[in-house]
Amino acid sequence: MNMKTRQTVCWLALAVCMTLPLVVAAQPQPALVRWPAVAGINYPAEPEVLLSTVQELFNGADVPEVSTRLTAVIASPAPYHLAGAVSAHAFKSLQPGQYERVIIIAPGHGPMFENCSIPAVDVFLTPLGPVGLDAAAIRYILYSPLFNAHQLRYDGGRSQERIHEYEFAIESLLPFLQERLQEFQLVPILVGDLRDPQGHVRESTIAAIAEGIKPIINERTLLVVSSNFTRYGADFGHVPFAENIIENVSRLDRQAFEQILARDLRGFRNYLSETRNPIDGRYCIQILLRLLPPTARARILAYETSSAITNDTNRSVSYAAFTFHDTAQQALSAQPEKVRPLVLRRPERVVTPPEEALPPEAVPRDQTPDAETATPESPQEAE
Repeated sequence: MNMKTRQTVCWLALAVCMTLPLVVAAQPQPALVRWPAVAGINYPAEPEVLLSTVQELFNGADVPEVSTRLTAVIASPAPYHLAGAVSAHAFKSLQPGQYERVIIIAPGHGPMFENCSIPAVDVFLTPLGPVGLDAAAIRYILYSPLFNAHQLRYDGGRSQERIHEYEFAIESLLPFLQERLQEFQLVPILVGDLRDPQGHVRESTIAAIAEGIKPIINERTLLVVSSNFTRYGADFGHVPFAENIIENVSRLDRQAFEQILARDLRGFRNYLSETRNPIDGRYCIQILLRLLPPTARARILAYETSSAITNDTNRSVSYAAFTFHDTAQQALSAQPEKVRPLVLRRPERVVTPPEEALPPEAVPRDQTPDAETATPESPQEAE
C-alpha cells in the first residue's frame, strides 16, 4: 500500500469514528411517560368504562349553541362522581380536531414550589390513550424564569420533589378533552406559590406569567383552567360561618362568579383578599383573566357543591363550569380528518399516590364511590 492510499484509508477511518457518536445519538429514545395517578380514584380505570362514563356525562350536559370561538374554559378536577356532571358542560361543545393545542393551567396540590412548573415528560397517559406534549411551545415558555421544568422521580428521591407524579388537577380533565378532541398537543402548567417575600401575590407577577404564555396562543389553542371554588371546612382551614352552611357557601361562590363573569381581575383579587376563600385555582383564574381577549364573553353553565351531594355540611367543595367565547371570531370548524381515533388500553402502570396526595373528595381504589373520604388536602395558603 503506497503512502497516498494509506492516507486515504486513515481519513476514512477517522471520518467513521467521528460519525459514530452521531449514529448512536440518532437512535430513538424511550418516551418519558407521566403515568396515571388517579385512575380508579377520580375516574374509572377500565378504558371502556371510562369512555362510556364520559360520554354519559356529556349526554347529560345541556349547553347552548354558540356561534363564536371558544377561547377558554374553567372546569373542576374533582372526582367524576361528584364534579363530572358539572365539568362535562365546559367541554361538551368541542369537536374532533377543533383545537390542536390545549394549555391546562392548574394549581399544585402536593409539595410546595415557586412559580410555575412543567413536567419534563413526552406524554401523559390515561386509559383513553396517550396525550403528547407540545415540545416546541414548552421550550418557548421555559425561556421565562417564572417557568421551570421538573423531572419525575417515581422511584427514589425525596417526596418533597414529587410535584407532578401524583397531581390530579391536570390528569382528571384529560379524558374529557380526549373524548371530544380525540387528539391534541398538551402544554401542562402547574402553578405554585406566587407570593413575594412579604406574602403578597402582586398583579405584576400574574401579568408576567400571562405574558410568558401569550405567545404560544394561536387560533387553534384552547385555554383550560383547572379549579374548584369555595372550599369550606376544617380540612381547608376555612370555617368563616357555622350556620346555614349551604346558603353561605353559595353566597361566597356567587360573589366570585360575579367577578369572573365581568372578567374583573381587580375585583376578583379584592374578593380573595376580603373573604380569604382558599379557592385552589385562584392564581390560575387570575392568569386566565389576563389572557382573555377584550372581546371575550363569559358564561357559567353548571354549578354544584359536594355538600349538596353528600349531605355532609362539615366540609364542602364547590364546582362550576365556565366558558369564554371571543365574540369577534367565528367558531372553529372541526377537523376530524386530521386526528387519529382514541387508543383504548389499560395503562401498563398506574402509580399509587400516598394518602396525603389524594384529592379531598377522592374514593380509594378499594372502595365504591358512595362516600367521601376525609383525607385532607394540602391547600395553598390564601393571600
